[in-house]
Amino acid sequence: MRKRLVIIGLALLLLGLPTIALAHTETTEDDSNKSHNWQEYSRDTNIIDTGTHEFTYWKNFMKHKRTCQISQKVETIVYYCDVHDHTKSETKYLETIHSHKHS
Repeated sequence: MRKRLVIIGLALLLLGLPTIALAHTETTEDDSNKSHNWQEYSRDTNIIDTGTHEFTYWKNFMKHKRTCQISQKVETIVYYCDVHDHTKSETKYLETIHSHKHS
């Protein structure tokens, strides 16, 4: 008896999924007919602290240790579409910055 109920329940669920997907595509057809008008809304550059590491170097025949701060420089650009009232953003990695020069 339980097996029959489980099978019937799964069958009803599978039959209902295509209608749910159809309903979703029907509501978005109107928006897809118009092309987007993306314009740059804002541009922001940030430096994010990502941690430290120690490195060794030689000075006057003596070995020394120093801590280096590591940062990442990223740029975020926000775009706005006035036709659909949508926004989108993209973030670009620009460079890694070390507080001390070392190899």
